[in-house]
Amino acid sequence: MLKTKSRRRIVAALGGALMLAGAGTTGTAMARELRAVLNGDNLTPAGDTDGWGRVAINIDNLLNRLCADVEVRSVGQVTDIKIYRGRDGDTSDPIVDLQSPDDNDSNDCDTIGDELADEIQASPASFFVLVRTAEFPQGAIRGPIEPSG
Repeated sequence: MLKTKSRRRIVAALGGALMLAGAGTTGTAMARELRAVLNGDNLTPAGDTDGWGRVAINIDNLLNRLCADVEVRSVGQVTDIKIYRGRDGDTSDPIVDLQSPDDNDSNDCDTIGDELADEIQASPASFFVLVRTAEFPQGAIRGPIEPSG
């Protein structure tokens, strides 16, 4: 097959150039940095109307990890923060369970499957973040996921 050293070098160089050029990717641009703006008005019935928050989400395609930087304000003690599949008014099972903040801020990374990572990036508006508190066990603040910027 590749009997000479120079032919092997040429093939290796071409393979490296193709990898650097992105050959073999799907060609679909996927958002890696996402966000959610949270408030109580996004819930029906309304949640904590003076509560607010934000979530900066980064999805690492290589490791299939979703990392979330969460900040919440003017809400009681947070009992849980989860990402759900769905849009306004939808209820479904959570797909990612994020770490609840002790001091209104948290950073959390969770491994998610390749298929879910691709799905969130391809259609972020099909997902939302919900924050529950002791006072609002059905949901204090909520917001749809959207591309950053």
